[in-house]
Amino acid sequence: MRQIDLCGNWKLWGRNEEDHGECIPEMTATVPGCAQLELSKAGILPEDLYMGNNIISTEKYEVYEWWYERRFDAPDERERVFLVFEGVDCIAEYYLNGELIGVSDNMFIPFEFDVSKYLRDGENTLKVHIKSPVVEANKRDYTVRSMSLWEKTPADTGVRRAPHSFGWDIMPRCVTSGIWRPVRIEIRDEIRFDQLYFCPRGKNCDLYYEIKCDWSQLEGLEIEAEGYCGDSSFYAKSGVYKGRAARMPLTINDPKLWWPYGYGDANVYDATVRILKNGTCVHEQKATFGLRDIVLDRTDTTDGKNGKFRFLINGVEIMCRGSNWVPMDAFHCRDAERYAKALELVKDIGCNILRCWGGNVYEDHEFFDFCDRNGIMVWQDFAMGCKIYPQDREFRDKIEREAATIVRRLRNHPSIILWAGDNEIDQMSMGFGFDPANNKLTREVLPEAVRQNDLTRPYLPSSPYVCGEIFEKGDLSLLPEHHLWGPRDYFKSDYYKNSNAHFVSETGYHGCPCIESIKKFITPDKVWHYRDNDQWILHSSDQYGNPARVLLMEEQVRQLFGEIPEDPEEYILASQISQAEAKKFFIERIRAGRPIKTGIIWWNLLDGWPQMSDAVVDYYYEKKLAYGYIKNSQAVFSIVCDELSSRKLRFYACNDTLMEKSGEFTVCDAMTDEILLEGRFVAEANTSTLIGDLMEYYSTQRILAIRWKADGEEGFNHYLCGYPPISFELYKAFLKKYEALLK
Repeated sequence: MRQIDLCGNWKLWGRNEEDHGECIPEMTATVPGCAQLELSKAGILPEDLYMGNNIISTEKYEVYEWWYERRFDAPDERERVFLVFEGVDCIAEYYLNGELIGVSDNMFIPFEFDVSKYLRDGENTLKVHIKSPVVEANKRDYTVRSMSLWEKTPADTGVRRAPHSFGWDIMPRCVTSGIWRPVRIEIRDEIRFDQLYFCPRGKNCDLYYEIKCDWSQLEGLEIEAEGYCGDSSFYAKSGVYKGRAARMPLTINDPKLWWPYGYGDANVYDATVRILKNGTCVHEQKATFGLRDIVLDRTDTTDGKNGKFRFLINGVEIMCRGSNWVPMDAFHCRDAERYAKALELVKDIGCNILRCWGGNVYEDHEFFDFCDRNGIMVWQDFAMGCKIYPQDREFRDKIEREAATIVRRLRNHPSIILWAGDNEIDQMSMGFGFDPANNKLTREVLPEAVRQNDLTRPYLPSSPYVCGEIFEKGDLSLLPEHHLWGPRDYFKSDYYKNSNAHFVSETGYHGCPCIESIKKFITPDKVWHYRDNDQWILHSSDQYGNPARVLLMEEQVRQLFGEIPEDPEEYILASQISQAEAKKFFIERIRAGRPIKTGIIWWNLLDGWPQMSDAVVDYYYEKKLAYGYIKNSQAVFSIVCDELSSRKLRFYACNDTLMEKSGEFTVCDAMTDEILLEGRFVAEANTSTLIGDLMEYYSTQRILAIRWKADGEEGFNHYLCGYPPISFELYKAFLKKYEALLK
């Protein structure tokens, strides 16, 4: 197969689709890209759309339709020439030399068109007409049920584009239009693969393939497959017998299993599969895969003890520690340029799992390739969240096509361990009195798409999943897997502390970006004070002027320290301390709770636009205090302190590896260095082991420093004793003394 890249410079112009009035004259545009960023470059929109209230200015152009145009010289070939669009946002018509060659209606999946018969010698003109998603959404007929949404949230569920883009509590309203992923021409081999799927089977593998060819071409065809992972290898060759689709067993020599980070090596096989015709190679395709077995072992309900929600990889229970993966950028054409830094943060902070949240787009192969080779498990939501989606046949067919495309596209990545139907729609349905079991998308369409196209991964209808018993009782405390947001009060309140959930797949706490970052997106006159500040409200991702999320951060500071610093840098520090201690508490509470507790996916690592948020790294990659705390708390081996109970603080050696660890530890008063507890420990493999306890009073306010040596490696953690209000001055002194250990 030969490829011709069509990215780069295109022409772009637009027009108001509602009234066919105002026009945007022709300009040069970049593909991948979007119209709103081109308007910014041209000076029609502000240069920095993230500064102040500038993002609101994009709303004027939501009702515009756009034309992209590119001219290219036709290849010499005139057969099997395909135009491939990896991502177009989102309702579009495609014209080649003035003739309509196809349409698309989904930004999440690629679209391709055979253009062989449309090509002309020499120069050809390609045009893409992108319609306004807002205008298209307004043409739909909405049932009353589909209007059941967050307050003031528009009913936009019929359009298949990033759910967050119409406005969310972590992202601004930013309804884009454009060619947001690469475009190319492919001149394909006459005989080629339509599908290649490496399906792990114990320590071996089955290769499922589908060949694209005519019946008359099957004669003399053979499939040859080979691959390597270090010194492990396989080779197989098989004839094609009167059919273009088949299963081909592979026997792997010295097989190497794929393991999550901390549990072993993330072994990935690099494979090459060829089609031979009478002994000559006529087509070759590269692929990667991993050998691993996945089990989601769960119950529908729990009382906190008699229930479970856990992942077994290769028969081993995995303690999951990681982050929700949210949009890289409000303008998704910029996602790819943010991958490298973002993924290095994932590795550095010690995550072994990421949940690709349902309000986002589906990430590209670069993301999954990184996760494959670094042992990062991926929980993949389908792209629906927090809304009641249409149930009509047309929409169900659209979701079925999308799901089959995504599963086939991504299923060879060993890092993906779960397909989940959506984000919080079961819980939201329950809130409106709708039985989630009646959701045909998550109970019929999606599980069938997974069942038909992937033989190794479990499927979860929703996160969290509400079964019939929970719906009938109206009791979310029975959820074995839960999103712990609740009152957003003190992070050690009963809501968080007494949760029955075995697996927490969302929970977070606000922390303010540093002052240097704030000055990059808040105009000088609005940097301080945050109260009655429209820019702070907007950059807390509220489009309706509600200051609730701005004041939420203030309340969290007051909860911990009993006062609100008036100096901006002091306030920022106080907010980051409250966030850091909260995230630390959430993670360590789960780790100390083994074997009953089995995982936490906190919210979240990195912002997708500049805001005041739960993220521990801001949009400009500046780390908040919580980053270093989390790095200590979720290291594969860490010593943590559980909450005070019966006048005792209990210390646990949390060992998320398959090797026993031993060593010595000390616990001292962080400020006086008085040793309060010390000893030796043996930490069993893949569990949390009680290694000592310390008598303490609820009234004692101090910070404990925990140090250890385990098999020659040193570690550090800390624990905050006492009830609020905590002394802000004491805490600042602690930070100064232990600055190097808390980064």
